Amino acid sequence: MAQTNSPTASPIRGTAIEAEVKVVVDPARPLPLAAALYAIETPDGVWLCSYYGSNRSIFDYLPQKGAPMDESKLGFVFHSKEFVPKEQYQPARWEEFKKAHLPTAPHA
Repeated sequence: MAQTNSPTASPIRGTAIEAEVKVVVDPARPLPLAAALYAIETPDGVWLCSYYGSNRSIFDYLPQKGAPMDESKLGFVFHSKEFVPKEQYQPARWEEFKKAHLPTAPHA
């Protein structure tokens, strides 16, 4: 999926209207991987964002659904961001984003 940019390049500020946080453990890697996916509502539309990291110190502090989000103050960087205008955002779009960006546990 192509990344779509917002009309502005400022940090994303809004409310997490959807959030999915998952920790994946892979025996081939020394540390677990946290994946956090967000749909962040802003005045212009909805940002679909993903974060992946193995820094255990922030696992318990990743924002949850309903949390205010200010990208400049999160303490981590989104790995992907897609902008969807308000009139085009539907729950099915969130489900597509989750399927494309949420890692699955490795098969044994």
